Amino acid sequence: MESRDRASYEWLALRCQSGEKGAFEDLIAAMERPLLYYAMTLTGNQDTALDVLQEVWIKAFRGIRKLKDPGALRSWLYSITHGIAVDRIRKDYSREQAEKVRYGDFEEAEEPSFAAEDAARVHAALGQIGILHREVLILHFLEDLSLKEIAKVVGCSEGTVKSRIHYAKRQMKQILERVKHGTANE
Repeated sequence: MESRDRASYEWLALRCQSGEKGAFEDLIAAMERPLLYYAMTLTGNQDTALDVLQEVWIKAFRGIRKLKDPGALRSWLYSITHGIAVDRIRKDYSREQAEKVRYGDFEEAEEPSFAAEDAARVHAALGQIGILHREVLILHFLEDLSLKEIAKVVGCSEGTVKSRIHYAKRQMKQILERVKHGTANE
């Protein structure tokens, strides 16, 4: 992320913390779509994601003045979204199912490349991988959070984040290759 973007979010956080009129509405305008997308990918349901987002904004409104590092506004909002979404998921699924991840031996895989016209297939493929892998891909590639920020959002080590990204990219590549060769439903 460019430092200018970080600075603009930091300024937005400071405006909210000072109680400037319209600042929180500006925050919502800037972050609502990416947070909603993140919540939808975690929960798999738009209605649930909208409920999660509503809780996020309530929690953010109540807690923004306590945010110690205004420059961490985005990762703070993603952390809140992650926590609320996971709580929702745990209501519907057992904790074991929500947190189950299978890892094989770590091998370097060829980096997949995606063209702009593949966006619909990529988004569809995201829905086919596990939640723990899906969330790190979204935070890293779509929201441009650093490994450190992602680790803080999802509550694990940077090494675990790197591993999840690796396996998620590998899964995405396999799914997209099956789609490309017409074997997606086999």
